[in-house]
Amino acid sequence: MATAFDSALSYKALSNAWAKLYSKTKPISRNTIGVDDKSINDFQIDPKGNLVRLHKLLSSGEFKFSSLKPYLIPKTNGKKRLICVPTVGDRIVQGAVLDFLSTKYANVLANSVSFGFIKGVGVSQAAKRARELRNKHPYVFKTDITSFFDSIPREQLTAAIKRVVRDRSLHPLLFEVLSCEVAYNQQNLDDIDALGIKPGRGLRQGMPLSPFLSNVLLVKFDRRLDKAALKAVRYADDLIFLCADETECRRAARFCKEEFAKIGLSIPEIGPGSKSQIYRPGESAEFLGLELALDNGNYVLRASKNQIDRMRQAILDLSNMRDVVSRGISLRTINQILASKRDGFLGAYVDCDNHQEVEHALRQAEVRALKILFGQGLGINIKKIGAVGRAFLGIAD
Repeated sequence: MATAFDSALSYKALSNAWAKLYSKTKPISRNTIGVDDKSINDFQIDPKGNLVRLHKLLSSGEFKFSSLKPYLIPKTNGKKRLICVPTVGDRIVQGAVLDFLSTKYANVLANSVSFGFIKGVGVSQAAKRARELRNKHPYVFKTDITSFFDSIPREQLTAAIKRVVRDRSLHPLLFEVLSCEVAYNQQNLDDIDALGIKPGRGLRQGMPLSPFLSNVLLVKFDRRLDKAALKAVRYADDLIFLCADETECRRAARFCKEEFAKIGLSIPEIGPGSKSQIYRPGESAEFLGLELALDNGNYVLRASKNQIDRMRQAILDLSNMRDVVSRGISLRTINQILASKRDGFLGAYVDCDNHQEVEHALRQAEVRALKILFGQGLGINIKKIGAVGRAFLGIAD
């Protein structure tokens, strides 16, 4: 009789996972390599042959996950952000397992609290639920789990996998995912260590299965939260509680502290500058980049000023000629890439009550980026170009 392993990792399942991976990866990212020095574009040279070889390794029990290739990306604040990249084969295998598990265990993970990385729900549904609850319970306690993915105790997650995922034939593979580590070397050791990433602890981000497994760890927490009669919305490690008064907010904070301590996690203490905050009815509370703000007696969803600024900056980051050329972007593709980034943001914030404001700000940023590229990058005198020429270049105000 076929096992869950056989079903999840059939040739057809691997082929579907590969097709999904290829279509969802932006062209500019298809040359990113894993520790085997192979990229998605390399795999695409002979996809059928590569999939056959991958399936044979799995069927024979010879398949093993590789280390994760680290990419340290400088941030505007001078710090660095770590991106962990699995090999293409590892991404395909994890993608196939994720497709199987996320479908089969959708009802197990689904509840009234969690909205992150679960089929059928997402940021939009989480934000709408938070707005609905705040219109009935105006006080807010907002928090997040401290260094969530990097702090996950592996023994606790191993126990949760055994408890939640009943398909034992997949357990060895899932435990191996849990053990995947970054490929350290002398050049990156100090930088990675400074980010608080320690071998043997945590679940590395960048792997397709990481978000699913993080939800598996928190199944018990979500169920206890339901029973505690607290109104809350969770999206991965972000939590917002909607309460009747400040006393209830502090009860929610104690609940989180006590429950997370049971699985080796924590939340920040409430205080100035902390990610744990209590908001009174008249104060806007930010959640998932959106504001729950009072407007004419009702709470509305708005993209916050900080989030709009971040989106604008992400578009303006494409205004440096040397940088865009180094990414393989040319005059032929820049307008399409800018428009795609703008539309991606707009799609994520389509339910905002200030959607038009967001659209205007991003369109201005898009035009500004093009003006910088054409003006400073190519030396074109923008002021001398007529209305038709400006429309042709995509910089009509």
